[in-house]
Amino acid sequence: MRPLVLGLLLAAVLPALASEFGDRYPTGAIKDLAQAERALREGEAEAARIEREGNARDAECYKRFLVNRCREEVRRDTLAAERELRRIRVEAHEVQRQVEAQDSARKRAESAERAGQATGAGAGGEARAVPTPSPSASPATRGAPSAGAITPDEAARNREAYEKRVAEQQRRSAEEAARAAEAADNAAAYREKQAQAAERARQKEEERKKNEARRAERRKQIEAQEAQRAEVRRKAEEAARDATKQ
Repeated sequence: MRPLVLGLLLAAVLPALASEFGDRYPTGAIKDLAQAERALREGEAEAARIEREGNARDAECYKRFLVNRCREEVRRDTLAAERELRRIRVEAHEVQRQVEAQDSARKRAESAERAGQATGAGAGGEARAVPTPSPSASPATRGAPSAGAITPDEAARNREAYEKRVAEQQRRSAEEAARAAEAADNAAAYREKQAQAAERARQKEEERKKNEARRAERRKQIEAQEAQRAEVRRKAEEAARDATKQ
C-alpha cells in the first residue's frame, strides 16, 4: 500500500498542463490585427510553459507507482494542449492575412479612383482649351468623353472586381487555414498512434525479457534439484558399497 499512497500524494502536487489560454481565445474570438499579434506573442510563452511543465510532470512520473500509466497521461495532456495552441495560432495568422488582403485591396481601389479623377480632370482642362465646336457638330460628338477617361460606371465596375478578387482570396486563405489545421491534427494523431505503438512494443519487450528471465531461473532451479538428487544417489551408492565390504 505504501507505493500506492505515495503515488496518490505525488499526483496531488504534479503541475497541470491545462491553462486558461484556450479559454481566453475561443474559436472566432480573434477579430482584429492587435488581437492576432497579442495571441501570437502569448502563444510563444504558452508553448514554453507546455514544454516546461510537461517535462516536470514526466520526471515526477518516475517517483510514482504506475510509471507507464503516469507518462501516458502526461503525453495525452501535452498533445491536447499543443492542439489548442496550434488552433489559436492558425486563427491569428488567418486574421493577419485577411487584414493585409483588405488593406491591399483598399489601397488599390483608392489608387484606381485617384487615377480616374486625375484623368477626368485632365480631360476637362483639355476641353476648356479646345475652341467652341461649330454648329454643324453633332450632339453625340460634343458629349463624347476624351480617350483614356474612366467613367463612373467603369470605376464602380473596377471596384466591384477588386472586391470580388479580395473575397476570393479570403475564401482561399480560410480554406488553406482549415486544411493546415486539419493536417496538423492528423499529424498529431499519427504521432500519438506511433507513440502508443512504440509503448506497446516496449511493454511487450519488457514482458518477453521477464518471461525469459523467469524461464532461466526455473532451469537453474531444476538443474540444482537434479544435481542435489544425483549427489544423494551417489552418497547412497557409496554407503551401500561400504556396507557390503563390511
